[in-house]
Amino acid sequence: MNSKTLSVGDYIDSKCTKCKRATNHIIVAMVEEKVARVECRTCSGEHNYRPPKAEKSSTPASPTKGRKPSAAKRKAAEAAEEVEMVRDAVERGERQSKTYNMEDSFGVDDAISHPIFGIGVVKSLNKPNKMDVQFESGLKCLRCHL
Repeated sequence: MNSKTLSVGDYIDSKCTKCKRATNHIIVAMVEEKVARVECRTCSGEHNYRPPKAEKSSTPASPTKGRKPSAAKRKAAEAAEEVEMVRDAVERGERQSKTYNMEDSFGVDDAISHPIFGIGVVKSLNKPNKMDVQFESGLKCLRCHL
């Protein structure tokens, strides 16, 4: 803050709740020596004072520091890791992959090679003629012959 004492009507930087970033504000209410409420000069929104965050350091902190990833993110990461291991095994020749053709039959855990999605693993077979295949880009439902 400035060395001068702040008062109602002065300008101050604050994190705006509407703009979602630090912008210039006008102080509209104070409690003793502390800024309580401000009005954004960009969007005219009024909200409690939120000091702008300090500049980020040159080394970014881990985005999940102190938090666990959600179950969906963990599951997606595990699936992508499984597909990567299968792709590596196919490239090394340790595992065979079938070229995808919607008229062919496939089984659960078969490795398939799709012209657009790349290497994938069959996760489930769904009647009458569909299968769920896990690719690095996500789970896809493809047509097949059962």
